Amino acid sequence: MATAEQVQRQDVVRGVDGTPALGHGVARNRRISVEDPEMCHGRKSRTDRVDGYKRHVLRDLDTGLVRAVALTAANEPESAATPALEADLAHQNCTIAERHIDRGYLGSTLVRDRPPDRSIVGKPWPVHNGDRFPKTAFTLDWTSRTVRCPAGQTQPFSLGTSVHFPAPTCAVCTLRSRCTTSTRGRSVAIHPDERLLADLRALQNTPTGRTRLRERVTVVHNLFVIARRYHRPTAA
Repeated sequence: MATAEQVQRQDVVRGVDGTPALGHGVARNRRISVEDPEMCHGRKSRTDRVDGYKRHVLRDLDTGLVRAVALTAANEPESAATPALEADLAHQNCTIAERHIDRGYLGSTLVRDRPPDRSIVGKPWPVHNGDRFPKTAFTLDWTSRTVRCPAGQTQPFSLGTSVHFPAPTCAVCTLRSRCTTSTRGRSVAIHPDERLLADLRALQNTPTGRTRLRERVTVVHNLFVIARRYHRPTAA
């Protein structure tokens, strides 16, 4: 009865006349299985939906061994798996010099808490802004901690914040139509690990960088084998 009542609360609405109907949208942590209450809806993209769980696999590129695994609900971000992956690695006598990661893990402790001598290889999140200047059109000066717009205006920045260019300056800018429609001026979000993202964007734009990115192809093949065997989505 408790299960039936939960499904009713999440999925059924009543009209003004009391007639029941399926509700629109999806309730948070919606129950999708009568047998397994921890299964959830999740998405890898706007069009790619997964139901149930995400399996996370950490593979050693040198030996081909799977050294760590984790399991999370499908609606959890990839970063939720990193404590379990780190716990597996803590029991092993291994030295990690480089991590080749899926970009879903860019916000995880694997990246955020990395030691200075550990490099990260992976694709950064794509930057889009329609037909207007994307963030990559703005130049970051890491010495002076300033950001320069395509028109040459500069503003100081701090990691993990948004930079706001003055509205009066943007209002008379000759490039305004290519930059922003906001009456408050253009703003640019600076990621807490923006320097890494900038380095990764530069890496994927070079032949050497693209070669390094392809090293992770063997991991992807490994994941497809696991996913096909167990018929469930897998992350890496």
